[in-house]
Amino acid sequence: MRVEDVVQDGHRLKLAVSLQNSGPEEVEFLYSFLEVRDQDNNLLSSFADSLPPSLPGDRQVHKGTIELFGPLPDSVRSVSIRLASYPDEKVKLQIDAIPIP
Repeated sequence: MRVEDVVQDGHRLKLAVSLQNSGPEEVEFLYSFLEVRDQDNNLLSSFADSLPPSLPGDRQVHKGTIELFGPLPDSVRSVSIRLASYPDEKVKLQIDAIPIP
């Protein structure tokens, strides 16, 4: 997982992300288990858009967005993203300390 861009539009924050599976087996995700937390480990409300529910082992890059909804507190300076494969959680994706403009 890679964050390509961070855009703050008023009270909305959008993270443009890309996912790529370099392994031989398909990996499944449930984005309802996506966690986005601020630098103080507070859980933020978010949803994923245009990301596939499964990533085949074809090395193709899949792009989408993670959007935080509701006004972000002024105290939020960075966010971290965590997502694990479903149902076995063998693949764990994590990006820490993504700066917020």
